[in-house]
Amino acid sequence: MSVFGGLGRSGTYSKSATEEARKNFRNDLRDKLDEISREYQSMVTEEEHLSNIRRLSDELSSQFSHCLKNGRFRIGIAQKALNLYLKYLWCVNLIAPPPHCPFDSIVISHLPDCKDLNWTSIDNIEVYSRLVKAARRVAKDKPLPEWELEIWLNGVQSERGRKGLRKSRTEKRHKETSLGPSQSDIEEKIGAVAIGTIVRPGFYATGRDRYEISIHKKGSNLLPHEKYIRNPINIYIGNTLYEAGVHETGAGVVWISSVLYKKEEGRIVMGARLIDALAQIGLRWKDKVIIKKNEDGTFLLEPYNDDTT
Repeated sequence: MSVFGGLGRSGTYSKSATEEARKNFRNDLRDKLDEISREYQSMVTEEEHLSNIRRLSDELSSQFSHCLKNGRFRIGIAQKALNLYLKYLWCVNLIAPPPHCPFDSIVISHLPDCKDLNWTSIDNIEVYSRLVKAARRVAKDKPLPEWELEIWLNGVQSERGRKGLRKSRTEKRHKETSLGPSQSDIEEKIGAVAIGTIVRPGFYATGRDRYEISIHKKGSNLLPHEKYIRNPINIYIGNTLYEAGVHETGAGVVWISSVLYKKEEGRIVMGARLIDALAQIGLRWKDKVIIKKNEDGTFLLEPYNDDTT
């Protein structure tokens, strides 16, 4: 989950922190986020949420001062971790709407009164509350989780448009200079596929399995992927169209994350869980899947068997 992947880029750790210390910290952070999230099965008050952010910051600072920058798991990073974790759970209908949204540089760029703040440097709950108040002024009557999700979705759409433009320009240059067919031409002719395995990297706060799909190296180039970046794809699982996120680890492993967004008429209508979507077509942990690319650019996920291809 990207809650943990971004820690190394937020100035969380001290320069002397060992990989083992970082791993232990991430494991404890995961446990504490899971523990705190159980409180959000029903609505949590503003005061309770602020208290949870402080508690997360102070407890981990006390336990891991030896590997944290300046000995602190700062409020700004703690709020991002907790708010982002709650956002994922809320998007798949596992918890009630949380009071706040994740605050990072993208969200702060939409807050005219707070552009002097760097979220990774904040270590004061009153300064963090300044972000919350500014966001509520901008969001007006819209709840903060919905307001932030709209910002994120608009950013995804814009990035998708930029990538599509770059891809089309690259393919045009390639076709103009190549003596043979391009990779995309070959894929269109032979119907390229990707094979994946359903893995279980963890559990939801309710104790239910959390599924992801690990894509086999051969055929992974069928899917758009880039290290540490979420690449959205439109994929049919059964008769339902979802937006899924394709990721790539630092070691080059390509995978589809556990959070989906159901789409209707080209628009996202609600969050969904990969485990539930796969169950609709009879798939479960350790099963293999096959992913094909459709002519309209969408993908199709089906159970894998020897006759599938």
